[in-house]
Amino acid sequence: MTPKETVARAMQMKSTERVPVMCQMANGHTIINTGVHPIDYFIDSDLWADCLIRMRELYDFDGILCHKPGRVDGLMDLVERTDYDAETPTLYLHDGARIQCTRDDDAYYKPTEDFVRPALDELDPDDLLGWAPESFRAFQASKATLPVTDPEAFEDHVFATLDRVIELAGDEYSVHGEVRAPFDHFLNLTGMEEGLMAILDNPERTLEIMERTCEWSIALAVAQVRRGAEAIKVSSPFAGSGFLSPDMYEEFILPFESRLAKAVRDEGKPIYTHTCGAIGDRLELLCRAGISGIECLDPPPLGDVDIVEAVKLLKGRIFIKGNVDPVNTLLRGDAEVIRTDVSKVLEAARDMDGFILSSACSVAPPAPPDNLKRMVDICREMTAN
Repeated sequence: MTPKETVARAMQMKSTERVPVMCQMANGHTIINTGVHPIDYFIDSDLWADCLIRMRELYDFDGILCHKPGRVDGLMDLVERTDYDAETPTLYLHDGARIQCTRDDDAYYKPTEDFVRPALDELDPDDLLGWAPESFRAFQASKATLPVTDPEAFEDHVFATLDRVIELAGDEYSVHGEVRAPFDHFLNLTGMEEGLMAILDNPERTLEIMERTCEWSIALAVAQVRRGAEAIKVSSPFAGSGFLSPDMYEEFILPFESRLAKAVRDEGKPIYTHTCGAIGDRLELLCRAGISGIECLDPPPLGDVDIVEAVKLLKGRIFIKGNVDPVNTLLRGDAEVIRTDVSKVLEAARDMDGFILSSACSVAPPAPPDNLKRMVDICREMTAN
């Protein structure tokens, strides 16, 4: 059974010859461990694809997550000058904005001093990014906020990274695409504080805008599946209890992620949700969304999920991708800590068809590679038939 077949069977909740392993890498972790320049990593689709393949090879993972399908075509046309040698390498854009490409983290957009987001009522649902400067729209595109509602309407360059990874590794390994959740798009339009206040002050308008952002998520997810992605991960980091109550989740998350899940499953592929932090009080709601699986299930102290209880609740309903502590085990742990934690997780899922071993959240930028290799070795040692 190939790694691709092993992951596929796990996502279908069927028995496997061994437990598959694949983790999401923080961008900083990939930059550090491939040695590429962060500006090149941010602008070059082929380079990014090659980095993702190299990281899979480093850890012998069974699959590759393409965080986004590609880099932004024509981005450098907006750049006035670059500073490759700065402590934080920076793209200086013609409109005065900057994109800081950190050496150990994500890239960050730094707007001009007169940058102001419109009020909620000023947003045009038919052109939600119409107010924004071109540099902001380009940066949002780099994060896969693309105002496209037809899966067939994307230009090919949007998928340059995904296409290359599938071409080079997709026969043997499971290649997954990713989309932002509709609520994540909404918060990136409004700003975090304003968006969270909007769901209290103007829920009707919030839901109206999310109708459109949901269409964005569906279109990009379906398009990636049609290009060969084996699964879709939904990035829904702000749907945990640190941000939303269960009632708010039911109103602002469930209807839209349910539509997204159905669209992907109608294409014949699985879809799993990544929500960080404390989600123990909404596992049933996640299941109601019709997703195929769940990623993270952050253990204490990062979250509040006990893997034993989660397996009891979710076994036979959805697959689990998790939940090794990325901070206290993979970043800070020694060999003994890693063996203890990984063994505990694998033992909890021992009788579960539908389990993929993974870090709970992303692998932290400075996590020692030997710790990841040790996790994989322990999994292969404990679960190979």
